[in-house]
Amino acid sequence: MKKRQKKLTGLLLAMSMVLTLLAGCGSSNTTNNAAPPEATKENTPTATTEATTEVKDSGLEGKVVFWSMWSSTEPQAKVIESAVAEFKAANPEVEVDLKFTGRDILKLIKPALDGGEQIDIWEADPGSPAGIQGMKDYVMKLDDLLAEPSIGMEGKSVKDSMIPSLLSWIQSLSIKYGLEEGIYSIPQQPYAVLFFYNKEVYEKAGITKAPATWDEFLADAEKIKAAGSAPLTFDDAYRDLFIGSYLANAMGADWVSQLVQDKTGEMWNDPIILQFAKDMANLNVKGFFSNKIAGSKYPAAQQDLVLGGSAAYLNGTWLPNEVLATSGPDFKWGTFQFPDVPNGNGKGGKQGLIFGSQGMFINKSSKNAEAAFELIKHIVSKQIQEKMAKDALAIPATIDSEWPAMLAEAEAAFLNAKENMPWGGGIGDGGDFTLATIVPTFMELITGKLKPEEFGPKLSAEAKKFYAGK
Repeated sequence: MKKRQKKLTGLLLAMSMVLTLLAGCGSSNTTNNAAPPEATKENTPTATTEATTEVKDSGLEGKVVFWSMWSSTEPQAKVIESAVAEFKAANPEVEVDLKFTGRDILKLIKPALDGGEQIDIWEADPGSPAGIQGMKDYVMKLDDLLAEPSIGMEGKSVKDSMIPSLLSWIQSLSIKYGLEEGIYSIPQQPYAVLFFYNKEVYEKAGITKAPATWDEFLADAEKIKAAGSAPLTFDDAYRDLFIGSYLANAMGADWVSQLVQDKTGEMWNDPIILQFAKDMANLNVKGFFSNKIAGSKYPAAQQDLVLGGSAAYLNGTWLPNEVLATSGPDFKWGTFQFPDVPNGNGKGGKQGLIFGSQGMFINKSSKNAEAAFELIKHIVSKQIQEKMAKDALAIPATIDSEWPAMLAEAEAAFLNAKENMPWGGGIGDGGDFTLATIVPTFMELITGKLKPEEFGPKLSAEAKKFYAGK
């Protein structure tokens, strides 16, 4: 810090102390941040007389460059901007360069870091190519920093303020991707994959309770179809979810991961594969899929759901926010986990849930990591996380925080989950084989172009060809 700035700060602090003594009373500020632009119940002074919050000089200085995965017009970006404003008020000597890259961050971040560009913080899914999976040489281990006091939760460290299952999941990724065991990302924007359904459509069909088993799922589908809506829909962006979720519910995500990477192709001859194929063909024959499903392109299915054309859609907890302009704030959302599939191996069921989060990473070569983490602390403060829930309809990453009303039913499934399942219940571990072969073969099955008895043998043969020599 410059000498002139230090002297001025010292004078201001001295004046503040004198004024406090003259006033005959003291004020206590247990946080290191100034009052935010929009006061909330938690940071509003409790005294009935007018009060101001003292901005303490943190001693931090320099520049922090933060690349965010959101676009500047998205509500998440607006909340992050408010967190940055709080941080800058509390840390006036730190310059923050905030860049909203959008989803292009997946392809931009590594070339930028390889080129030596200063980026202290970036956002990405920890399991993505821009996260722990693809950035092992850049990510900083954050375990020691997580012991610092949180903002907005007195007496709790940053680690203690966050949903434990998210941190456990992120720690498991360090082992999976060959790093020293630890936490390399701070969770932000948690998500879970569930069936989202239109409650008005269900109520019209006389259904008052969400299905828990496959048989109940089929019985409800009959009622929904009779009431004039398609029981199920999805589009090209989420086809893999339906395949993987069924198989993972029956056999567990580890089994599904082994299936899609089986070089011999023999696992595709397992009886559960034939059962899956018959159940999918049955959904088609009974007319339970939307008649638009063959050519449904994202985001057509989610619009069909909120407009009442279809009743249920397997998707992520970001869905209500994505369709808010169409659904409106009073839309009656319901959620349920994938119904229990019979004849499994006992390693699936509702104990597992596809969940995760986006994450914030610090570049291990950052020259200002202390200030970078302080900024992250503001973003994952209780106040900002609850603002994220309110303004962006997002799940807060902090404990004891109120979820958006639209996701109230999803909260129980998320907090009760005993096992984290990867995206698609492990179906994505097949990489190009999943995308180029499994998903198209599945579409042939559910549109009647492939018989159930042909599904497993075809994928068995294709797996042998795909993995030959690998």
